[in-house]
Amino acid sequence: MIRGATRIAGVIGWPVTHSRSPEMFAAAFAAAGLDAAMIPIGVPPEDLVPAVAGLRAMRMLGASVTAPHKLAVAALCDRLSDAARAIGAVNCLQIDGAALVGHNTDSAGFGDGLREAGCTPGHAVLLGAGGAARAVAYGLTDFEVVARREVDWIVATPWEDLDEAFARADLVVDCTSMALGDDDPSHLLPLDVLRPHAWVASLVYHRKAPLLARAEALGHRILDGRAMLVHQGARAFQLWTGRSAPVDAMRRALDVALAFTKA
Repeated sequence: MIRGATRIAGVIGWPVTHSRSPEMFAAAFAAAGLDAAMIPIGVPPEDLVPAVAGLRAMRMLGASVTAPHKLAVAALCDRLSDAARAIGAVNCLQIDGAALVGHNTDSAGFGDGLREAGCTPGHAVLLGAGGAARAVAYGLTDFEVVARREVDWIVATPWEDLDEAFARADLVVDCTSMALGDDDPSHLLPLDVLRPHAWVASLVYHRKAPLLARAEALGHRILDGRAMLVHQGARAFQLWTGRSAPVDAMRRALDVALAFTKA
């Protein structure tokens, strides 16, 4: 029940009906014993400026930001974290007094998911050119593969002449939207040249991407987008509340929400 004292967080996007963040954060707030709730806020791009001003004016607990606003909202913040500035995208808004602080927890969330799964890449292949790919690349700095220049960043399609890059990879990350379309070209990727220990990851979380199904059939370990979603949310929870996030409760709530959606 939302009362007058309930702290409100939001998730803003357009559309936002697909977001499972409200269920995930409801479980987190309940597990932590906090009187707080997250609400979905659908904001068309042309209304982003007044919507963000409203977040500030209402002194909300904070807000998650999803597509298509991650780039545009960065320009509306009073301050940016180092990660948000380097990536050029914001997925988490923190209200610090009267100031609006933009963070990018996607990057660290991706790294947290890798560590949790036991993946420590020495050479990575990233597919995609958008904000998600930039966040993943920044997240890989913790594993030093970026500093050692051991990242092959493939930004153009069609996918051609990738055998050499894939043959070196310990980790392939699909940061594109190809798994969301009807004409998924991931069957063209040369998974057959990957080394047996290589991981294959996708940022899609609502279903198993065809790329992951194919990689799993070939014996590779896989990681879908649920890990990144949970851990970026956990980072946001800590920024908003100053408490460690109940990650297991968030993961269980996400799995239940996704199962209900599929049903």
